[in-house]
Amino acid sequence: MKKCCIVLILCIALLMSPVAAEAADSAGYPSNTSYKGASAWALPELDKAKVYGLITDRIKENMSGNITREEFAEVIVKFYEIYTGKEAQTGNASFIDTTNPEILKAANLGLVQGNGDDIYAPYQLITREQMATILFRALKVICPDRDYSATGAVEFTDDSLINSWAREGVYYCSCAGITKGMENERTGTFKFDPAGNSSREAAVIVCKRAYELFMLGNAQANREDNVYNAGSSTDGEWSGGIIINDSEFRADEYAITEINNEDYIFLPYDRFKSVFIMPYTDYRYPETGIKDGKVTAAWKNKQGEINLEVIMSVGSPVVYINGQQGDITVGPYYKNDVLYVPINCFIELFSMKAEIFQGKLCLQYKDDFPQDILTGSWGYSNVSVYTGYKDIVTGLVSLPSFDFSYTFNSDGTYNLGMAGSGSYQQDALLLQTGKYRVIGNTIIFYDVYETLYKGSPLLLQYEKKYMGDRLEFTFIDDYDAEKNKIELNLSWYNRLQDK
Repeated sequence: MKKCCIVLILCIALLMSPVAAEAADSAGYPSNTSYKGASAWALPELDKAKVYGLITDRIKENMSGNITREEFAEVIVKFYEIYTGKEAQTGNASFIDTTNPEILKAANLGLVQGNGDDIYAPYQLITREQMATILFRALKVICPDRDYSATGAVEFTDDSLINSWAREGVYYCSCAGITKGMENERTGTFKFDPAGNSSREAAVIVCKRAYELFMLGNAQANREDNVYNAGSSTDGEWSGGIIINDSEFRADEYAITEINNEDYIFLPYDRFKSVFIMPYTDYRYPETGIKDGKVTAAWKNKQGEINLEVIMSVGSPVVYINGQQGDITVGPYYKNDVLYVPINCFIELFSMKAEIFQGKLCLQYKDDFPQDILTGSWGYSNVSVYTGYKDIVTGLVSLPSFDFSYTFNSDGTYNLGMAGSGSYQQDALLLQTGKYRVIGNTIIFYDVYETLYKGSPLLLQYEKKYMGDRLEFTFIDDYDAEKNKIELNLSWYNRLQDK
């Protein structure tokens, strides 16, 4: 794994572009009333395409009809604008047989070309190889540094019919799973039918597949060169894991995509809901919801008043932060029925920093909780499990129904003790030692050794067992200086007298 400079690029523009406004208006949960005449097989993917905003007004009344060159130009421009968050420009492009601004935008971007003599032929049906080529050009404009080789692609049986100018796009789109050939079930071979026409629904679906492929991206392929910055940067070896506050994500549990040389992180909605904790408040976690294509997250105080509210729309780069409109470049999207939420704006709103620790990219609050306050012993009751119950295995001291205590040493080592008994659980005493690191409000435990006693009477299960590369986390929610108490993972602990 090569070294990567962790520089998280975060920005929120407070003015929304016209294309962003249009995408916001079109976002929302789809229904079949949003388009007509679709084939049954196409409905699941068309529903998502509608959420993304890829179904244009010109084609929505008859989705199974063949698509024209004009109609596909409108779809591909929509694809470009929604993906990039930028409004395409007509530039100096012109044709003698059309003034449709969407065609001119596509021509100005280099996505479409005329048929010679400044003729575009807008009403001519588009061929499958033309469609693959135009989509391929759009992908290269959006992400020019991506690997577009089609190594390993299976040759179509009608390969000789594919024009040389279309070959690269046809085989890349096929290799990437964006387009599909027609299978001969008897031989197991495929043909592409390059001169055949495409239905509107099929054209939208290939754009939808490309959108999802590039939004989710190949996270592992991109991860080597991903750069993150949230106020600080640290060189280090990154394994691909991410820790956000006290939540850890493996490389396959989140998504990263690059847009205009900036990287955006996406979390599954179900995990996103519990990641961004607001410390030192009555209610740490946000109230979240999904309705009509809108994703909301609101942090409230004890009186129910909103401290911070963020509203996003599926498929739209528009965000509303406490009612103020902004641009987050890329919005939430669906992938295999999972909703992914972009989190860059939350990282910036909470002023989070980034650094590498134990091969993980840690995104934490900017100011670390003071270690001099943390140093010492803290107990769920007023007794240290390590010292108060050390003789319980002899039976001289009774096991409590439940107790939990920490000792944080100034040299970066710690002790943890947890004891419990009762009719609903087996008696147990867990003793843990290791090292800790405070980053933001998160205590990360590592190099952990455990000793476990269990049963009645207590019997040693294992002693000083090394827990490998396992990391554990405790979040510091609050600190009461007057009462000398600290809140860890929503439980208050008393300051104990060290012995």
